[in-house]
Amino acid sequence: MDNKERIIYAAGAVLWRLNDGNKVEIALIHRPRYDDWSLPKGKLDANETMIGCAYREVMEETGYSAVFGPELGFATYDIEGGSKYVKYWSAQAIGDPAGKPDPLEVDEILWLSPNQARKKLTLEDDRSIVDYFLEFGTGTTALVLLRHAKALKREEWDGDDDDRPLANVGQIQAKRLLSTYLPYAIKEVHSSDAIRCIETIEPMTRSLSMNPIFSSDLSEYRFAKDKEAALDYAQDLMQRGNSAIICSHNPILPKLLKKLIGKKNFKELAQELNPAEAWVLHHRDGEIIAVDWVDAPRT
Repeated sequence: MDNKERIIYAAGAVLWRLNDGNKVEIALIHRPRYDDWSLPKGKLDANETMIGCAYREVMEETGYSAVFGPELGFATYDIEGGSKYVKYWSAQAIGDPAGKPDPLEVDEILWLSPNQARKKLTLEDDRSIVDYFLEFGTGTTALVLLRHAKALKREEWDGDDDDRPLANVGQIQAKRLLSTYLPYAIKEVHSSDAIRCIETIEPMTRSLSMNPIFSSDLSEYRFAKDKEAALDYAQDLMQRGNSAIICSHNPILPKLLKKLIGKKNFKELAQELNPAEAWVLHHRDGEIIAVDWVDAPRT
């Protein structure tokens, strides 16, 4: 007999907006099946990323499109035969709702002040997620530091290293990046001019009808000559205030991250990125207030 506990993975968000008085309001949903008030969330579909699930569930359960901000943490709920693990993000509602939720799933949506929302929520874990949301605050912009997808090994390639293409696994990873970064409403994609970086971002930018910007400032050969070029490039992007992706290499990205965050003490960060992994830096008024780590797409 298998006594292993069953774990169901799910994702959701603290969906927020500014009211006419420029005050933050949070959306709560009422689920008639459970007669409770909760944050929008739901179970992962097959091969779905956590953030992709949260993005979809917000749309399905509230009708709103949203721009995602920092990861807020997770909550666990006891269910029959196991537990449910739910990861949450901050997400800003954009415009008016584009649709209506299934009334059998969600029959009422309330927009409340954070204090009112905390009192209305049924579960204490949901209240804790709202507290984390208030600690981070609102109005952040995402800068993604993405390592290129899996490339052919250097010993497998006879040409110039900058022309080394993606391996088959890397091509699959590249095709699956969109669902992870779509929730951040990326406005610009900047890439090293190495072929493995160009091939990494091409499927995503094509789907977004976006023209990427290629720069030698983000390349390994430029980094060998000028350690500050990539830093200047990233800081300029942050000052411009558009959500953006930088696709580059190790060891550039770990050193870039260290310089951008300075002496801030974030949660433990890996020393380097594996292919197609990323850090998402959430910044406001030139200050980085959160750093999220993003796993590579499943292959």
